[in-house]
Amino acid sequence: DDIRHEMGDKFSLMGVYGSHMGVAQLPFVLPKLSVAIAYRHVQGGDTFAIALQDPSDQTVGEPIMNEVPKEVKGLTRFMIFGVFPPMHITQAGLYKVVIMINQDEAAKREIEFIIEASGKRVVH
Repeated sequence: DDIRHEMGDKFSLMGVYGSHMGVAQLPFVLPKLSVAIAYRHVQGGDTFAIALQDPSDQTVGEPIMNEVPKEVKGLTRFMIFGVFPPMHITQAGLYKVVIMINQDEAAKREIEFIIEASGKRVVH
C-alpha cells in the first residue's frame, strides 16, 4: 500500500500483498499501489519505467518514469520505488507490474499477481 522513508535512511513497506488480491466487487478503485524493486547492476543516468498491465496486457493508468541519479558512480545496487495513483480495476485476472531499464527488452522484469472478486476484501 505504501513505502515510507524513515529516519536513518531506512524504508518501511506497508500493506504488502502476496500473489492474490481479493476485492469485494468489480469494478474496484485501487487507492494506491506502491512497488519497491532492488536492482543490482544499474548506474547513474539509467532510466526506468514501471507499468501495470491488466489481464489483456493493456496498460492501466500511466507508467511511472524515472532515472537513477547521475551522481551514482559505477555499477551499483539500487532500490527503485514507484507509487501509482488511484486506478480503476475493471476485470479479474492476472495483472503484471512490468519494469524496464533503459527500454531494454532483455532487462524487462514482470511481477505477477491475481485480482479476484471474492465478496469481501482479502489479501493472500
